[in-house]
Amino acid sequence: MIGKIFKKSSGSFNGRIRYIFGCTKHDHEISDIETIDSNCLSPDPLPGVQAGDDRQVMEMVREFDEVGILRQLSIDSDKVIKPVFHAMLSLRPGETLTNQQWQTAVRRYLKDLGFTDACKYVAVKHRDKDHEHVHIVANRIQLEEDFRLISDSNERTKSLNSVDKLEDLFGLQKAPKPTETWGTAITHAELQASQASGDLPLKHRMIAKIAGAIEQTNEQNGDMFTFVRLLRKQKVFIHLTLDDQGQPKGISYEFDNKVISGRQLKRSRLTWQKLTKQEGISYDPETISDLQREIARRDTEEQGRAWYFEFRPKTGRSRRLYIRFTAKQIEVFKMIEEILEILNLLFGTPFEAIEGKGKRHYIEYVPGRDLRIDDGEEFLP
Repeated sequence: MIGKIFKKSSGSFNGRIRYIFGCTKHDHEISDIETIDSNCLSPDPLPGVQAGDDRQVMEMVREFDEVGILRQLSIDSDKVIKPVFHAMLSLRPGETLTNQQWQTAVRRYLKDLGFTDACKYVAVKHRDKDHEHVHIVANRIQLEEDFRLISDSNERTKSLNSVDKLEDLFGLQKAPKPTETWGTAITHAELQASQASGDLPLKHRMIAKIAGAIEQTNEQNGDMFTFVRLLRKQKVFIHLTLDDQGQPKGISYEFDNKVISGRQLKRSRLTWQKLTKQEGISYDPETISDLQREIARRDTEEQGRAWYFEFRPKTGRSRRLYIRFTAKQIEVFKMIEEILEILNLLFGTPFEAIEGKGKRHYIEYVPGRDLRIDDGEEFLP
């Protein structure tokens, strides 16, 4: 199940209520509409709508709107508020709930978001081929003496937690988590596509990969070169747009033969300016030529790069061993793991490997050659 909260609005409930009852054009095909639940005094308008009469829809709209009018008259405030709440709970294709189960889901969801019995609401189920979802329209103004407004603080987190509980309650497939989408909203079309394929939309898979690379770059105190290499491991490649001085002014990301700009993916975090100024990925303008060569390498292995590692005990740092690796990245880290195991066995104490700069004396490892001390003398057979 996926829970989506649409943008709130002030003014009348007319547009939202007419939409959920099928009175206005939809962005998807509707094969069936059913009213699931409501605490309104006005009758269910659906039979009339299906008969071509929308008078009862307008009666329900007036019932929702009158709460706002009463509030304004009661507290005499000109403060602009947004009482129109609209959310959608959506199942994956093939999943279904009975109307009674949907009613339970709607009521628990609203309660988890802080709504009370004093808030007007209506829930309507739509079926798009084999895709079942319910629209919920509610008034955030409580029909009580003080006409308090339901708080929307942390409502996205509350929504995710509520949906998670509903998935457990009804045995539904788990929805993508915020860590997978990096807080980026999924559109209705993307939602349908992801449910049909059972996977995240491509855009959100890209964001997840890029987000991971940013976090790893910062953990390693890396720079733009580190970022590019980490992305390459994820099969994500970047394209730079340069300004008149030959410096980057824009960045696009390529994954699975699709290229999307950082602005389109997530303009608040993934543009060039945000990466270097907000996300903390350092970039030296003097290295632009080297960076472009690094970007152009794409799938080529990192054969020529050198890594320097210091091997030392985790406690009592008396012993230190320095090794310079010139190898493919995967070979380097496999070799490091093996060396750590050997040192642990030899000295009976846990060792750790710390990447750093070159030292005056070190052992060099090159694939296909013996380990040698930096002066060329054979060190190990």
